[in-house]
Amino acid sequence: MTELHAQIDVLEGELTGSLAGAAAGLSKRAFAVLQLERGDGTTGLGEASPLPGYSPDSMAEVCDELQRLAEAPVAANPLASPLELLVGAFAAHPLTHPAARFALETALLDWLAQTRNEPLHRLLGGDAEREPIPIVDLVMEPLPASWPASADALLVDGATHLKLKAGTDFAAELTALEAIRRAHPTLPLRLDANRRIPLEVLRRHVEALEALELELLEEPVAPEAWPAALDLPLPYALDESLRDEELSQRLLESGSIRAVVLKPTVLGGLRAAFEIAERAAAHGAQYLVSHTFDGPIARAVTAELALALQTELAAGLGSHPALALWPPHRIAAIRERQIVPHDAPGLGLHFDEDTDA
Repeated sequence: MTELHAQIDVLEGELTGSLAGAAAGLSKRAFAVLQLERGDGTTGLGEASPLPGYSPDSMAEVCDELQRLAEAPVAANPLASPLELLVGAFAAHPLTHPAARFALETALLDWLAQTRNEPLHRLLGGDAEREPIPIVDLVMEPLPASWPASADALLVDGATHLKLKAGTDFAAELTALEAIRRAHPTLPLRLDANRRIPLEVLRRHVEALEALELELLEEPVAPEAWPAALDLPLPYALDESLRDEELSQRLLESGSIRAVVLKPTVLGGLRAAFEIAERAAAHGAQYLVSHTFDGPIARAVTAELALALQTELAAGLGSHPALALWPPHRIAAIRERQIVPHDAPGLGLHFDEDTDA
């Protein structure tokens, strides 16, 4: 058994570009960084970055909880299995906020993988050979009339999958989507409404939505409208609903859910994401990983999660404006618009200011 000493720092700043969906309108972004360090200098990094207006916890709540880790060392057994390590740590430090739990899990697993000189995805998923996973680009442009041009620009830049946020002016959004589909008949397209489409609007446009041949339609309606929405032949994906275990279980049991979107920041960490992936698979649904406009630490570990799970669907881990608040960095698992297996230890994250970067 060894002792890991915690340090918590907060990084925040003004955004120079706009975000989308639930994050639209945010002018600032903040991140809490957890570092666990052993006496010999080996460290593990974690990140807690709850998204205002979307996450169930706040930055103040998360920082208060993480700060308690600095009051006493975190005991860790370098010979333990990943699950044993996490169970022991959380028994001694029972964190409750999802983003704080995610940060501690990430830091512990990063430290364990680095002590064993192996990448985190291999620590979690074994030595099986893994295939690259594509990354979907999110169209950040809020005005539907600009979507076709934005989509064209992203595709010229190398994008292979696109996701758009909808629900503010659905008629205009549908017109823009139809223009994108005419121009790009085989392009994988996803639509995420963050529960903002009224059920009657969804019903009225169901044939047009079917004609778009969407890959996924994420969280189109409010929770109370789901039972009626399930009767419509659309490729539904769950995101926010995953926080309600009873609701998500009912929806998965319906057999009408095509996929679940795993966001460890809001689900409470990697163990929670694995459990939800297993539940989804048991009901014939696929799974994919995504971010909440997180920083590079969370982005790196979510890429490792995708490799460990070997997800088939493209991951929502594209670049976004909040990453510009961090020092320049490289993530071994992310190469252009793909998540790729690698041999770098731990998270495979290197900041350019590091002397060994």
